[in-house]
Amino acid sequence: MSATTSTTLEAVTKTARFESISLEAGAVFSPVEVAYQTYGSLNEDKTNAILICHAFTGDAHAAGYSSEDSQSGWWDNMVGPGKAIDTNKYFVICSNVLGGCRGTTGPSSIDPKTGQPYGMHFPMITIGDMVRLQKMLVESLGIRKLLAVAGGSMGGMQALEWTVAFPDAVASCLAIATTARHGAQQIAFNEVGRQAIMADPDFHDGDYYAHQAKPGRGLSVARMVGHITYMSDDSMRTKFGRRLRGKDSFSFDFSAEFEVESYLRYRGSRFVDRFDANSYLYITKAMDYYDLASTHATLPAALDAAKSRFLVISFTSDWLYPSYQSLEIVSALRARNKDVAYVQLESNYGHDAFLVEVEEQSLLVSGFLDTTMRMERHEPRSSATDQDLFARKDFSVIANWVAPRSHVLDLGCGDGTLIAWLGQNKQCDARGVEIDRDLVRRAISRGASAYQGDIESGLKDYDTEAFDYVILSQTLQQARQPLELLREILRVGKHIIIGFPNFSHWSVRWAHLVSGRAPQNELFPFEWYESPNIHFVTIKDFEMLAKREGWVIEKKAFLAGDSEVTAMPNLTAEIAVYLLRR
Repeated sequence: MSATTSTTLEAVTKTARFESISLEAGAVFSPVEVAYQTYGSLNEDKTNAILICHAFTGDAHAAGYSSEDSQSGWWDNMVGPGKAIDTNKYFVICSNVLGGCRGTTGPSSIDPKTGQPYGMHFPMITIGDMVRLQKMLVESLGIRKLLAVAGGSMGGMQALEWTVAFPDAVASCLAIATTARHGAQQIAFNEVGRQAIMADPDFHDGDYYAHQAKPGRGLSVARMVGHITYMSDDSMRTKFGRRLRGKDSFSFDFSAEFEVESYLRYRGSRFVDRFDANSYLYITKAMDYYDLASTHATLPAALDAAKSRFLVISFTSDWLYPSYQSLEIVSALRARNKDVAYVQLESNYGHDAFLVEVEEQSLLVSGFLDTTMRMERHEPRSSATDQDLFARKDFSVIANWVAPRSHVLDLGCGDGTLIAWLGQNKQCDARGVEIDRDLVRRAISRGASAYQGDIESGLKDYDTEAFDYVILSQTLQQARQPLELLREILRVGKHIIIGFPNFSHWSVRWAHLVSGRAPQNELFPFEWYESPNIHFVTIKDFEMLAKREGWVIEKKAFLAGDSEVTAMPNLTAEIAVYLLRR
């Protein structure tokens, strides 16, 4: 089939019906319908399918314009022709979750046995149940393996669940602004919302349908509480501050005087018109139940079955699903040596950032998906060139020493040039760690598996000899505890490659002798007060340390300009590169 070339997607909701589904709570529920939309075209071998999982109050309408509700999809800025999830390349599916109220069977659906809405007779559901229904839908479309499952917030929980429930059915996972389990605060906010609904006089024990009523006041309050958690203090201060709405002074009553009050009331009232209160109860409870590690001793053990690549994204101002919860996922994946890329993006939009901050997300997601498609086609992971590699004098030496098809970790990987080249030209499984957020974004965008973190604390997750090679190039002098770092690198890698600028080079000595100042040249371009270099290592120093520690130097190379030097390297070499093992 040919891919769509239109610039605007037409969103049409379809329905699939299944005879029954087995639920985690023990019930067999029958029958079940699922509402879904698709965008783009499925290729002939059905290998370009991507499943989008929506967040709590979302639905199947992820992209395009729908005449059904006269609006664009909730992720339309990310999904469509030429966008991050490009429907000219990929066949995209999005379905409404089990328990929802937007076309998929839920509490407001008609029970065929009674002819009345299920209400509170609807069975309890879980994130796992939602995913099993999605799997049934995907299989009904003739798709055996998804190129990716992607989602933010509750959608990220579903994406993670896919990787462990159906590891052979998904090639990659995009988990954005999410968690592997709710903490006490997240459960608490959900419980406040549930109690507000159930305390509404129009709730009628969940049978408000028969009373021709809605627990609108309770549902509105629940939405207002939830909406506060989606924003950040900074975004609310910027958007509203203490501004009054339509007046210059207080009226000294309980009307909506502040702009933020009016906004929350508006959001609450709109929500009542489109969402079912019982669905709110059931879905929030499913989120609270979710714990990816619940049937395993640890989260790493739970993720051990996963075979996917992972891209995990968090946001600095997200306090509903804070970055430490994303880092727990990443740490668990690293402990099992999974292919995971991670970055924390700067944003003041709070949890809503994954729906709003699309520019940086787009570069990350498009690069990640492109790499996954290459890997599934058994093509090189990226398109790094020799020119990219040779921009750094030591990279060509390092690249020559690394054996083809080896497992590589590059510490301080920068923009991913080296690991991208190793993947492209030597078919290595190469990953990187980099503390600079901008460089990590660039690395992931070019298809490299890079992790944003501190190299001095980022190795503890890995087992002994987890990699064939660990590379630390021109970063050793910036480490706070270089000896401890070197020992840890030698634990994690069967071989390590260390490159560093030689602080005993004649130009450094001459600068000290003549000017009496800290050197500043091409090799050391920083002023003393802004230099990241805090340990001034020389070739002689390093070799003395290696001898004292009992490390075996397998190879070494000394560089000056574009050439290797052999005579008096401690004086003439600008850069030293070593291949070591314990």
